[in-house]
Amino acid sequence: MYFRPQPFNQPLSSPIDSLPVELLAYIFVLGTHDPIHLSHSEQQDDCQPFDSESVKAPLVYASVSRYWRSVALNTPALYTSLCITPELLREVGSTEVLETTGLLSYLALSRNYLVDIVIDARDQEWDFDDNGAWFSADHMSAAMSVLLPHLGRWRSLSILTDVYDPMRAALRPLEVYLAAYGAPHLESLRLMRCDAYAVHSLVAEPDYLFLSSITNSESVLPNLRHLTLRGVPAAWTPLATLLPEQLNTLELSFQPMTTQPSVPELARLLQAAPHLARLVLNGCGPAFLDPAGVFLPTDLEPIHLPLLKSLALGYTSALSALAVLQLLAAAQLHTLALEDASHHAEMVPVDGVPLLAALFPPSTPAVPLFPSLSDLTLRRVHLAGPTPPVRVARLELIDMAPAALALECTQELCVRGPLIAPSAFVVRAAVSLAETGAALRALVEGRGAAAPRVVCLHEAAYAALLAGEAEEFFIGATLVKLYRRPEELEDDEDTVMGSEPECGWDEHEAFKVGGVFNDPVFDARYGYVG
Repeated sequence: MYFRPQPFNQPLSSPIDSLPVELLAYIFVLGTHDPIHLSHSEQQDDCQPFDSESVKAPLVYASVSRYWRSVALNTPALYTSLCITPELLREVGSTEVLETTGLLSYLALSRNYLVDIVIDARDQEWDFDDNGAWFSADHMSAAMSVLLPHLGRWRSLSILTDVYDPMRAALRPLEVYLAAYGAPHLESLRLMRCDAYAVHSLVAEPDYLFLSSITNSESVLPNLRHLTLRGVPAAWTPLATLLPEQLNTLELSFQPMTTQPSVPELARLLQAAPHLARLVLNGCGPAFLDPAGVFLPTDLEPIHLPLLKSLALGYTSALSALAVLQLLAAAQLHTLALEDASHHAEMVPVDGVPLLAALFPPSTPAVPLFPSLSDLTLRRVHLAGPTPPVRVARLELIDMAPAALALECTQELCVRGPLIAPSAFVVRAAVSLAETGAALRALVEGRGAAAPRVVCLHEAAYAALLAGEAEEFFIGATLVKLYRRPEELEDDEDTVMGSEPECGWDEHEAFKVGGVFNDPVFDARYGYVG
């Protein structure tokens, strides 16, 4: 172990300077790569392990003293997190260019170490003009031209965009490099076009499917463990040949209607990844329409996923949801989240009762699809009629009608936000929190010994999962936890129906043609007919 020599006539400037080089370097690494995300990051998928500020930590260390600078510059592990955001844009004349000097320096200082890359091209203020997002396709091309020569030491890549042009500018050259060299060390690939409305678009876009030109699938992504394609369609058949058996998590979300995988394509994807532990399919079909527009039945054998523990399914039709549920043979699945992902402007909601009937067969001899299911989450699931006898250990309700309280759970019932009053219209009035609390009290008192042991009520439906301390009290033998709305919470929930919202637009202007409530271009793009 190497100790820094000190002249006899010069005292140490600080006790930390007496540490061995290896130990000081290790402290620097811990301070640089300490995760900024919460421990429940599996549920907070948009949270990145580092950001544009945390990656600057090595620069701070290097500015303290000559000794620290020497240690920092000779510790390659400090420079393995690469973050590219609009903060790197600089004006050169009348144009904005991406400043890549720091990026090139980090790539050089990291030497042969594996690197983690985040490209966050989103406009956090959603304030881009008609010419498109201010982080343009040209900026993305500049970033990729610097990164791609180092593809062989990528460990993770996350790209987040608002629109598809920058994403396309990243994927086209990436596909060329993958076909030529592969990514032998890539473990996590997260491509996210952050536009949930894209799933409802009837426009035939995008015109490019990721991986469509790959033919040699061997050793392209041999170590991939986590794959997320959110709003980014791929050529599903080539993708199935690329997936390694060791793939652990797979998310396919918000796929445009014209590019959603068919049932056979989805089956091939799942067959290619028998070791999946977590699967997310949200607004991803499957599409099984024939050219005449008639649904075709499927008689595929169920795909055995013996390690699958968690499934999140956001559906736009009951038929597509049933196709997914019947396609899976997952005896160890214990966590299931169902969400109605159909357009919020749909006048007729999707009935979720057939899904519950498939999960919990009313007749005794029938075998449930997932015999180990114990944790069920329902979000915006419309229950049009009587529900089958549902009994799980934990039940979570988000944006659900009071009728959902008829579903039974033995351990914990979690209600996020006030229950939603049933209505035939899209806009539904929220039951007051007091009424929701009264309904929960009646449920606990009515079930007696069969009541859940714990009831959690969150004032804010979409607040952070770690909402702070709860107010606790007992109703009989049931522990009730009430989580108050955080004072700093500022979101759409702050607008109560009937109150005057503080908006930046005039109500009269909003209803004019082109206003926020009367935009023919938006309506045509997403297939909404008023």
